[in-house]
Amino acid sequence: MNVPRILAAAALLAVPVAARAEGASGLYSAVTLTSDYRFQGASNSEDHAAVQGNVHYFRPDGWYAGLFASQVDFNDPGHTTYELDFYGGRNLEFEGGRTEVKLQVMRSIFPDNATFGPTYDFWTFQAGARRRFGKLTAGGLAAFVPEGSYRSGKVWRIEAQADYALTPRLTLKALAGDQWGGRGHTRAYWSLGPSFTWKALTLEARYVGTDRTRANCGFSPKICGPEVTASVTYALPLVLF
Repeated sequence: MNVPRILAAAALLAVPVAARAEGASGLYSAVTLTSDYRFQGASNSEDHAAVQGNVHYFRPDGWYAGLFASQVDFNDPGHTTYELDFYGGRNLEFEGGRTEVKLQVMRSIFPDNATFGPTYDFWTFQAGARRRFGKLTAGGLAAFVPEGSYRSGKVWRIEAQADYALTPRLTLKALAGDQWGGRGHTRAYWSLGPSFTWKALTLEARYVGTDRTRANCGFSPKICGPEVTASVTYALPLVLF
């Protein structure tokens, strides 16, 4: 079984910068259909499609909180079917927003998990930064899990990412990361692909991979094998307060 880990930070990037610049609080929400719920190179849905949702509240002083939800399929005895990630933190901006620093804490739970033994639930603490260089936005993060799913021990992770705006609507996104610690957590992973936005819709494609072998992925190529994934996200109207 692949141990699930998700950081629901994408909502920060989707919130219009103009809304934060107006000094208003707001609520952003979106619904996504993805061909495979991949995170850190591995599948959390057994190579099946998944429906996901995100509700994100932000304040003009940079504080934010939100909820990410997704279907999952671990092929586990407990028949776990969904994941909820409650997160909150603060986004700090410098140089007129060109540089951003984000501090975040998240609690991931799997309410319908009935697998015998320790819980899947865990905490994640994260610090990240990004900077805009014209059409290029580059950044990285470091994350720490004090106790991984199923009491698998401490887990550390570092990640780097870069987005290049080919046009106002088309962006090429690249990501690479490394995770270590715990039992069954260690792996390097990467993804590369375009993202196209049209009105409230965002279409994305990714080539996703990891260095994990079939042996440490339950001998299933569906979990860790390289794959091209596709997703479509619909952003609901932004609500300002």
